[in-house]
Amino acid sequence: MPIIIISSDSYRTGRDIGEKTAQAISYDYVDREILPPVCEKYGVQEEKLLKALEETPSFLGLSSKLRNRYLAYIQEATLGQLLDDNVVCHGLAAHLYVLGVSHALKVRVLSEPDALARELSSEAVSSPEKAKKIIKRYEEQRKNWSLGTFNLDETDPSNYDMVISLAQIDPDEAVKTIVDTAGYRKFQPMTYSVRCLQDKELASRVRVVLMERFPDVKVTADRSTVVVETKAVKREKRKRTEAIKELAGSIEGVSYVEVHVATDIFRQAAESAR
Repeated sequence: MPIIIISSDSYRTGRDIGEKTAQAISYDYVDREILPPVCEKYGVQEEKLLKALEETPSFLGLSSKLRNRYLAYIQEATLGQLLDDNVVCHGLAAHLYVLGVSHALKVRVLSEPDALARELSSEAVSSPEKAKKIIKRYEEQRKNWSLGTFNLDETDPSNYDMVISLAQIDPDEAVKTIVDTAGYRKFQPMTYSVRCLQDKELASRVRVVLMERFPDVKVTADRSTVVVETKAVKREKRKRTEAIKELAGSIEGVSYVEVHVATDIFRQAAESAR
């Protein structure tokens, strides 16, 4: 059976649809309840993980470096859960990092506009025009967050297999539609798709380990082969390559590590100017 990934413009709405969908087909439901074990494992406050999922970097908030690290922790934990199959996942941004996994049904659920505006605003929503402004401002925030984090616009319908608006569709009908679609042949697990998910999970584990010393790393995996991309000044390239191979090679499931180190032209220029 496929994995079902629920994304929504409202956490409350997405959770409701996700839980009902999981119950309807006897799936496990994965949501932000997986965050406390992540906090314990990495010594991070849950509040900071939630900020990483919801806020763009700012001077007074999380830096880009910390946000990326916290999201890497969440991604590692989430992908580990998705390997089990028969899972409905919501609230962990998985719709932005399961691309290429064909047995992952990605669903975007849009709340009834007036209800969403009331949820987002601490003030009374006095008119449809005000509701539209509130929703538009929120959508821009989410667009900026997803583009800045994964270079994907989570408000873009083309990033999903299905978009359901609850403006005129009852939530129970939405759940039925999701369940029916999950039965389509094209969403059933295939050897290539399962391996794709396994590769993403392995890459996420390697990235978490490497990010402690090398925050800029990009990691991909193909079975047990891992490819790491990073930047360094010329004098550091050999040392960094050796360190990355040692760290990544010690991770379970990795048999070969390939490292590509590009020249960090900005640091190189700064050092040359001294």
